[in-house]
Amino acid sequence: METQTNTPGQTKKSKQEKTQPEENLKGTFAAVLIVGGIILLSWFGVFGLFLERA
Repeated sequence: METQTNTPGQTKKSKQEKTQPEENLKGTFAAVLIVGGIILLSWFGVFGLFLERA
């Protein structure tokens, strides 16, 4: 069995890999806000229909 030792170059790569996906979170946050807005608009629309018919 071979044991792997971390060299300074390997630790830098792992840190970069962990920080890279954070750049894509802006798009994810925007998509969540859009979907949440659609859900809220549809909920208020259905609630308005409920109040009209009551």
